[in-house]
Amino acid sequence: MNCVKKLTFLNHASVLIQDGKSFILTDPWYNKAAFGSWLPTPPTIYNPAYLLSLARSSESFYIAVSHGHDDHVDDKLLSLLAPYAGCIIPKYKSVGLKNRLKKCGFQDIIEVDRTGAEVGNFCFKSYIFEDISMDDAMLAIYGTDYGVIHANDNWQIMPDDIIQELKEDLSKYKKERRVYMSQTNLADGFPTIYENYSVEEKKKIVNNRQERIILAGVKNAMAVNAGAFLSYAGMALPFINGQEHLLSVDSNVYVKSVTEIKELVRKHELEDMILDMAPGDSYDYNKVQKPFGFELDHQYLKESCIDFYRHYSWFEACNTYDKDHSAPTNKFKQKLLDLFLSKFKSFVTGKVEQGSEFLPEVMNFNFRFEDSEVSSVCVMSDQPVTFVTFKFRNEILEKILSGSANWENCYVGYQGSVMVEPDMNINPLIRWLSMFGYVYQNRIVNDYR
Repeated sequence: MNCVKKLTFLNHASVLIQDGKSFILTDPWYNKAAFGSWLPTPPTIYNPAYLLSLARSSESFYIAVSHGHDDHVDDKLLSLLAPYAGCIIPKYKSVGLKNRLKKCGFQDIIEVDRTGAEVGNFCFKSYIFEDISMDDAMLAIYGTDYGVIHANDNWQIMPDDIIQELKEDLSKYKKERRVYMSQTNLADGFPTIYENYSVEEKKKIVNNRQERIILAGVKNAMAVNAGAFLSYAGMALPFINGQEHLLSVDSNVYVKSVTEIKELVRKHELEDMILDMAPGDSYDYNKVQKPFGFELDHQYLKESCIDFYRHYSWFEACNTYDKDHSAPTNKFKQKLLDLFLSKFKSFVTGKVEQGSEFLPEVMNFNFRFEDSEVSSVCVMSDQPVTFVTFKFRNEILEKILSGSANWENCYVGYQGSVMVEPDMNINPLIRWLSMFGYVYQNRIVNDYR
């Protein structure tokens, strides 16, 4: 019997790499409302029951988790697979992701770094770009005669030393068996929830950002001499009551089609190595195999997913911010808000003063958190470059401050608004808030309560 070797696109940033009866599943996500509003669009091509059966039937089944964002870690799905699977994760300084996977029930958790680790038929390496993010990583997965770069959200142009290392590692495989997978869509609230821009300005910014992300990913793939590029990690939509316009035909929040990506690549005279793949398709390191023999219409697929989620009430499942009868009083909520902001300032200034190279520009921004009941300002500088106001619905801020929701549910989940005065790039502030949000949720607020 021939040994089947192929890569099957499941959804979003999740692929299933098969080598005979050994499997690697990347960044699984089934139907958890990531960031309180996202659902995978399209949904995963395999029901979890099939994945569980596969894990129980295989010679080895490992799950490669790149980082801890909810659209890459579906805790419920992972806990289902945990008794029959192991986990591969980057070796982070923080143990947050490892502890989270332990809570899911995993006993076999292997941490990898640039030196690499052999696991069954595979070798794994991880790369953390600490000047961009300290809790996100790219994974390299090498089989006997193929290599897969699982870049996920790391679309930025890579440092030269990493390019050379990946290029050398991939060089032992035939070019068509070198696969580079990279994010090709936005994963934050800019500019969608910003009050500084008109609707038309937002559309233009979104399109420009999408194109920048795509081109950077393709350039990375070319730099390491990959032979195939998979557009992924952008197949999700926000399902939010009152903001259905984000699902409309006019909204370009949705990922670009393969046809659009190919046209963009040709326009910029880059190598067209784009795989014509959608969830459900497989690549045998030679050609793409489509279950129906042709490509489903991109817009029809989007509309069908929306109809499906509405019909099966998954849309309603994203409405996770109903008024909680046990919500804190305004006085206590104000105390929690002051706690969040004071601890954020201490967290950031401590690391910056210790010489952290991670976006020290954060010290240039003062900002306010507010809803209709409470408000507080965080003063990072006596001479700030700009001032930022984050506005929340009361219920959302209550859940963030109590620890039942993460700060990214507001920003990435499109559940708030932002005003920047004067208008400028506030990415350093957003990055630090995103990182601190998990520290607050998992450590600080629990101790305070």
